[in-house]
Amino acid sequence: MKTQLNPVALANTFAILDLVGHPLIHAWVAIHPDSYEYLMHVFVAGLTVNVDPSFDLSFIHLVVGTLLEAGTFWLMGYVGASLYNKLSK
Repeated sequence: MKTQLNPVALANTFAILDLVGHPLIHAWVAIHPDSYEYLMHVFVAGLTVNVDPSFDLSFIHLVVGTLLEAGTFWLMGYVGASLYNKLSK
């Protein structure tokens, strides 16, 4: 029996994870940018991250960015699951 992925379910999962994660990361950068920079440096060897003090934290920017990113993640999940299903036949 071949395992098939449900493209809509995977896409929804990706989008929900982004809808939760994106605002949390924005809040983290706004509250404590030094810890964000340190953790990025630890996880990606050689990467130097500097949070720009003029980082746009407006509510509109957060909402629009989150929705665009969630839509992109949804599309990637749907295409990925569909491609997997097609190639696994």
